Amino acid sequence: MRIWEQGLVATYSLPGYKELILEHYATYQRPGTEIAVHGVRDEVSETAARIAGRAVNYAYLHRFHDTQIIENVRRAEREGFDAVIIGVLQDPGLREARSVVDIPVIGYGEVSMLTACMLGSRFTFVAINPNMDPLVRAMIRDQGMESRAAPTAYMGCGYEDLGDAVAGKPERFLAAFKTAAQKAMHEHGVDVLLPGQTIIAELLWRAGIRQLDGAVVLDPRLPLLRMAEMRADMRGAGFGVSRRGFYWAKPPADLERAVHDFYATPGAPRG
Repeated sequence: MRIWEQGLVATYSLPGYKELILEHYATYQRPGTEIAVHGVRDEVSETAARIAGRAVNYAYLHRFHDTQIIENVRRAEREGFDAVIIGVLQDPGLREARSVVDIPVIGYGEVSMLTACMLGSRFTFVAINPNMDPLVRAMIRDQGMESRAAPTAYMGCGYEDLGDAVAGKPERFLAAFKTAAQKAMHEHGVDVLLPGQTIIAELLWRAGIRQLDGAVVLDPRLPLLRMAEMRADMRGAGFGVSRRGFYWAKPPADLERAVHDFYATPGAPRG
């Protein structure tokens, strides 16, 4: 089985991050399963480093991420992958990607929340970058999880601290995680803690943190991998996704080509 993991630009701009993801998956990987990790662009560049963690703060710029992720999902299907994991907290492009490919596409946020509902009563994401809160709240609302989700807990550290933790200096990151998590537990009755940005999951796994004061600290890599495998098996058994309704219907190939051609034609009328 071949699984494509799709991240954002940070997957390649932060040294050691991609390798950490693959090392983490290797602890759960079954014989015969291949996992390939990709950013939105498979390159390391000054531009990629500059926009990592910043473009997600703006609705217009975030759409570029969404569009490229959808194109990468299509590429994964063309190249014979059996499933795609969108390994990004807010599940960018997930809904649209499912409407244009037949291979399973699963999202980090969605799978984390579904798993949390089987492990406890109330969950929260523990994340950095509060500017992303509207995206996270929209994802929770779209998945119908508002009754089980506490407000997202934001850590008192930034991307630089995560980079230091990857480089072997995790003290500030771990202290910030513990403080934010305990606040959510005490103020909102949280009993399942979900790593926000996927790099947080990697760092908690490397630190061996599975629980905090009796609350579960989810390692999302295991349910992500097993869900991708299960969905691929289900597809092989003839169970795909719905093709009814606006968010699930697959557009006819001729109409899709016509729309692409229209918007790619210089001087074509707009609006």
